[in-house]
Amino acid sequence: MASHSDDYDDVDTDTAVVAAESPRLCAMISIDGVVTTKALPDVGDVTIGRDASCDIVIPHASVSRQHAKLRMSPLEIADAGSRNGTRVRGADLEPHVPVPLAVGEAVQIGRCAVLIHSSSIILDDPLDDGVPDHSPESFARMFEMECARSARSRSPFSFVRVEVREGRAPEVGDVLRSALRTSDAISTDGPNGFQLLLLDTSADQTSAAVARMTQLLAQTGLSVKVGIARYPQDGVTAAQLSAHAWERLSRPPHAPPTEMDHVRTLIAQIAHGDVSVLITGETGVGKELCAEMIHRLSARAGKPFVKLNCASVVESLIESELFGHERGAFTGAITARPGLFEAGNGGTVFLDEIGELPLSVQSKLLRVLEEREVRRVGATVGKTLDVRFVCATNRVLADEVAAGRFRRDLYYRINGVTLSIPPLRERRSEIAGLAKAFARRSRPASQLVMGADVIDALEQHPWPGNIRELRNTIERAVLLSSGGSVRVAHLALENEASRAELVGGTRPTPRVTLTDFEVPRMTPDPQTLANAVAELERKRILDALNEYGGNQTRAARALGISRNTLLSRLDAYGLPRPRKS
Repeated sequence: MASHSDDYDDVDTDTAVVAAESPRLCAMISIDGVVTTKALPDVGDVTIGRDASCDIVIPHASVSRQHAKLRMSPLEIADAGSRNGTRVRGADLEPHVPVPLAVGEAVQIGRCAVLIHSSSIILDDPLDDGVPDHSPESFARMFEMECARSARSRSPFSFVRVEVREGRAPEVGDVLRSALRTSDAISTDGPNGFQLLLLDTSADQTSAAVARMTQLLAQTGLSVKVGIARYPQDGVTAAQLSAHAWERLSRPPHAPPTEMDHVRTLIAQIAHGDVSVLITGETGVGKELCAEMIHRLSARAGKPFVKLNCASVVESLIESELFGHERGAFTGAITARPGLFEAGNGGTVFLDEIGELPLSVQSKLLRVLEEREVRRVGATVGKTLDVRFVCATNRVLADEVAAGRFRRDLYYRINGVTLSIPPLRERRSEIAGLAKAFARRSRPASQLVMGADVIDALEQHPWPGNIRELRNTIERAVLLSSGGSVRVAHLALENEASRAELVGGTRPTPRVTLTDFEVPRMTPDPQTLANAVAELERKRILDALNEYGGNQTRAARALGISRNTLLSRLDAYGLPRPRKS
C-alpha cells in the first residue's frame, strides 16, 4: 500500500504537469521590427511605457513614460494619458477608460505593437527575460529617434561604444546584456564591438553603470575599452555623439584635453546664462550644432530653438522673416504672420551667417536686442520679447566693422561671449570617429571596414571644407566601395579643387524620363585620380538608376547606400532626380 508521502508525491507531480501544460498569457512586443516576448502575471496590473519603472518597458520615441495599463483579470487595457495614444481594434482609447481585451488581440502603443497571446512555455522570471539585440540598422533608427525625443522631453541619455579583444565578443555580450536594463538597447558593432544606448540616464548614472559593467567583466577575466558620449553635453546628433564616443575610446588614458573638450566646457558654462553668444569659425566646422548644444543645456531647453541662415533669404524678405508682418503690410500679405523672433519667444534664436545681414536690418535687430520688443512689419505697436540670441559667422566681424559693412554697436551687443570653433585640421583625433559615424549612417544595414591606411589618409588631408567636406567624401567612398571595404582610392582626396570645379561645371540636360535623358559626359585627365573616381561614381549611379527604371530606393539598395546618400550625390553632380519610367 502506498504511503501518504507517496500520495503527496503523486499529487505534486500531477500539479506540475497541469501547470506546465496550462497556457500562460504573454505579451509579444514589436519595436521597429525587433520582436520580444514577455510573460505576464496571472493577476494584477501591468504598466506599459518608456520609463524604466514600468513592468513592460518599450524604449521607443513614440511611447510615453507611462503609456498604458494592462489589467489581467478581467483582461482589459486603459490608456494612461499618453501623448501618441493607444489603439485597440483600430479605435483610439479615451484616457483612463478601460476597454476589454481578448487573447490574440493586438494593441498599438504609439508606433509599436503589443500582441497578447497564450503560451504553454513557462518562464521562471516573468517580465524579465533580458535585453534583446537590435540589428545595426534598427539601432541606428533608434539612436536618431532618441536624439529627437530627448530634444523634446529634455531627457538625457548616453551612447556607449565597447571594443573587445578578438575572440571574446560573445562572452562580453552576455555580460553586457545581463547588466543592462530592459529600457536600454544593445547592438553589435563589427566582429569585436558593441554599441549601447542608456536611456533616461544622467552623466553620473552613466558613469556608475559603465563602472558596474567593467567590474562584472573584470570578474570574469574580460577587459574592454569603452567610449562614452552624453546627450546633450557631448553632442545633439547621432553622428556627433557616435564620433565623440569613438574619439574617447581611442584616446590614451591620461591624454590632455582636446580643443573640442575646451569648447564643450565653455558651452556648458555659458549655457546657463542669458548673455548673447557669437560663434565664430570656418564654414562647415559645426557652428549650428554648438548653438543647439547651448540651447539644450540651458534653462530654455523646453522652449523653441529657431534658426535662420541670413545668407539664404533675399534682402527684400529678410525683415518679414525676422519680425513678421501684419495683414496687408505689403503686396501678397494676405494674412498676418509672426516672425522668427516671435516664434522663438521664451527660447533661443540662432542667426547663422549674421555677417550677411543688410545694414538696414542690422539697425532694427539692434533695437530688438536693446528694447526686447519686436514690431511686425505694418504694425503700430510692439510685443515684448523674451529670447536668447546666438549668432554665428565665418567672417571676421571686426574687419567688417572697420570696412563699414557691419554696425559697431550691433557687434558689441551680439558679442557677449565669443565661442571659437577650431577647424577640422586642428581636431585630427576626431576625424576617424566622424568618418566611421558618417559611413555607418550611409550604410547602416551592414558592417563597413576602414583600414588603417584609409584613416591615415583622412587624418593627413587638410579639409578646407571641414566636417561638411568629410561627410561628402565618406558618402562618396561608401558608394564606390560597392558594399565592400573602403579603400584609399575611393576617397579621391587628390586634387580636390579640380574635382570640385569639374563637378560644379557639369550641366545636366533636362529630361522627361530616365531613358531619354542624355547624361553629360566628363572628360577627366586620366592622370588625375580624383577625376577618374568622380567619373566612375557618376557612371555607377546612372547605371543603377537605369537598371531600376529611375526607382531611387531600389537603386540605392543595389549600390549599398541609403536613399538620402544617393540623393545627396545626385545633387553634388548636378543630376536631376529621375522619375520612374
